[in-house]
Amino acid sequence: MDEHKAMAVPSLVSLLICDQVIDDKISNKKSAIGIFNTILVPKMPTLIHQMAILASLTEIVGRVELEIRLIRDTDNHVLFSGKGAVEAPDPLAVVDLLFAMQGVRITEPGQYAFELLSGGEILGRRRFQMVVRQPGDRGPAGRFGPGKPA
Repeated sequence: MDEHKAMAVPSLVSLLICDQVIDDKISNKKSAIGIFNTILVPKMPTLIHQMAILASLTEIVGRVELEIRLIRDTDNHVLFSGKGAVEAPDPLAVVDLLFAMQGVRITEPGQYAFELLSGGEILGRRRFQMVVRQPGDRGPAGRFGPGKPA
């Protein structure tokens, strides 16, 4: 493998957090349903039963190792991470990756982020807030109540 390929890092086009992604097998189009930046829950700790991350990458040369991780933004504590690899038919192609998450446990309110990395380098980060909803509080616009007490 030449030095250029060994050093190539993909470019992140987009990174979305949503309730679900619908993948149309006929058209190969993906629809992100319920995009959010805030999760309102009745109390902490909480368990988020379902969420999805949709990442679009380009400039993929050869086989590229990726890591997705969820971090607490205040101290960069990694709550979980997963690794995999991706290839593209052409470096100019845009590849959509879907990460379906189930049973994500969050113990305290605050700011969190999903990070996508390649070769230890952060390609991008998408932040979101975990907010405990007070009785009668309409709160910020966001995703209401995906979580249940854990």
